[in-house]
Amino acid sequence: MKAKYVEERFPRYFEFGTSSESLVDVSSTLIDPVVTVTKDQAKTLIEDRDVTIDMLGRLAQALDDVAPELLNYIWYKEENNGTEI
Repeated sequence: MKAKYVEERFPRYFEFGTSSESLVDVSSTLIDPVVTVTKDQAKTLIEDRDVTIDMLGRLAQALDDVAPELLNYIWYKEENNGTEI
């Protein structure tokens, strides 16, 4: 499952806690906090990132299914070994 690779590289955001004046901290497993925003902004930010991560996971899996060498080239920045991109 290549989706796991995507989530490791681009972790999902989550609402970590309440800051001051009704603001919330949005964090990831790599950055704490990513940003402090209103609750509505946090909801939108988290939902949009989830959609993007899901899409990247599906794209990575589809590319791996048809051309795993290209996925490795893109993901790991390996030499292309003569493969046209």
